[in-house]
Amino acid sequence: MRVSQRLDYALRALIALAGAPAETPIAAGDLAERLRLPKRFVEQQVTSLAHAGIVTCRRGASGGCALARDADEITVADLVRAIQGEILDVPRQQGSASAELWSRAASALEEFFDSVTLRELAARQTELDELANPVYYI
Repeated sequence: MRVSQRLDYALRALIALAGAPAETPIAAGDLAERLRLPKRFVEQQVTSLAHAGIVTCRRGASGGCALARDADEITVADLVRAIQGEILDVPRQQGSASAELWSRAASALEEFFDSVTLRELAARQTELDELANPVYYI
């Protein structure tokens, strides 16, 4: 199984927005630059997320993107559904052991993704960033 680049970029963008000061919009171009992602690709993902009601976007000099709801209220499952529809697209054939296996896997994955919020991921990203950039005192 493979996580699409589209889904990964969208999640990285949302984590960055969740880690930003509340209600501080970030331009898609600035977001792309900060994450070292293609600007056009980030703009496309932000547009999809805006249509799903996960982010809000404003045009203009003081415009940009921000989370539409609190980071505690947005789960990874919300993002996956907005970007690709189902959490895991599985065969729906009746009476098939393999279809039952995939269905159980999809349910477990959906339950896990529903339990992880953007706030948790943003906090973990902050920890990782601090580890990567140690501060030395003299």
